[in-house]
Amino acid sequence: MKIILAFLAPALSLGFTSYISRPPVRYSAGVVRQGIKKSSNFPRRLNQQRPILFSGISDEESEVEAILAQAKKLRAEAASIEAAFAAEKATKLATAFSQFDSNSDGLITYSELITGLKKNLKTEDLDETAVRRLFGELDSDGNNVLDVEEFKMGVSEMATRIDSYIREEKQAKIEAEKEAKLAKEKADKALQKLEFLNDKPPNQTEKVLSVLPYLFPLMDGLQYGRFLLQGEDNIIINAIALVYIVYRQIPFSGFVAFFALNFLAGNPKLNRLVRWNLQQAIFVDIALIFPGLLQGLAKFALPAVGLSLPASFTETFDDVTFVALLGVLGYCAVSSLLGREPGGIPFVSKAVGDRMPTIDMFDDEGRFIPRQMREKDDEEGGGGSGGDAGGKDEKK
Repeated sequence: MKIILAFLAPALSLGFTSYISRPPVRYSAGVVRQGIKKSSNFPRRLNQQRPILFSGISDEESEVEAILAQAKKLRAEAASIEAAFAAEKATKLATAFSQFDSNSDGLITYSELITGLKKNLKTEDLDETAVRRLFGELDSDGNNVLDVEEFKMGVSEMATRIDSYIREEKQAKIEAEKEAKLAKEKADKALQKLEFLNDKPPNQTEKVLSVLPYLFPLMDGLQYGRFLLQGEDNIIINAIALVYIVYRQIPFSGFVAFFALNFLAGNPKLNRLVRWNLQQAIFVDIALIFPGLLQGLAKFALPAVGLSLPASFTETFDDVTFVALLGVLGYCAVSSLLGREPGGIPFVSKAVGDRMPTIDMFDDEGRFIPRQMREKDDEEGGGGSGGDAGGKDEKK
C-alpha cells in the first residue's frame, strides 16, 4: 500500500497543483441562459417518453384479458353442450323406460326387460344368462325391479354390454375346456404311470405273499432263540426247524436271500405292499447284526477292565432279542394280512419309506429319474427362488 501511495503521490500533487494554477473559466450570460433553458425542458421530455416505456406492459395485459375472456366463453359453451347432451340422454332414457315399462307401473321387471330388448333389437335369440347379468347390474338395490333412477343405459349401450358378457362367457368356456383337457392329460399320464408302478390296493394273494419276505430275518434270528426253543416239540417249531435246516444247507444262503429280496423290491410291477415288506425284511435282518455285535464287544471289553459277564447274561440277552424279533415279525405279518403297510417300526420303517419308489420318480415313459435330477427339475420349475415351496412335495 505504501509503495502504491509512493507512486501516486507525485501524480496527485501534480494534478492538484495544475488545477489550482488553472485560471477560472468565465461564461457569458447567453451561454448561461441557454443551459438553463435546456435543463428546464428535461422534465417535459421525460413525461413525453413515459407512455412509450409502459406501452408494452399495457399490451400484454390486454392480451391476457382477451385469452381469459375467450376461455370463459369456451367453458360456458362446453357446459351448455354438456347440459344439452345430458338433457337429450335423459329424454332418450325416459322414452326407453316408458317403452320397456309395458304396464306403466313405473317399474321394469326382468320379463319386461328381456321383452323390450327383443323388440328393440329385433331378435328372439338373446342370451338369457347375459340379460340376467345385465339386469342384476342395473338393479342396484336388489329388489328384482328397475325404477327410473336405476335405468341408466340406453338400448344400444345395453346391447353392447350383453355382447361383452357373451364374449366373456365364451372366453371363460374356452379356458375351462383347456383346463379340463390339461387335467385329463395329467390323469391319463398318471394312469399310464400306474400301469408300470403298482400302487393299487393289494388283493388277498398279494397280502399273503407280502408276509413271506419276513422268513429271511426269521431264519437269521433263530440263533437268538436256541435257548427258548430247546425241548419244544410242536408242528410249527418242527416246520420252522426244517426250513432253517434247508436254509443253512444252501451255500451263502444269507447273501443269496439278501440280493434276491433287494432285486424283487425294485420291481415296480409288484404290489406296493409286497415291495414294502421286501425292503423292510432286509432292514430288519440288518438290524439283527447289532445284538450279536454288542454281545461280542461285551465279552471282549469287560474282561479287559476286570469285569466278567454273568453266566446267564448270554441266555437272557438272546431270549430278549428273539422275543423282540418275534414281536416285530408278528406286527408286520398281521398288518400285511390286513392290507396295511407295517410302517410303525422305529427308524427301520422310515428308512424303508425313503427307498420306496413313487409315481413322481418316473417319467411318462416309465424311466426312473434319479433324485438329484428330480430336485434340479423342481428348482428350475420354481424359478430358482424357492417358489412353490421347494417345488413338488416329493412323496416318500
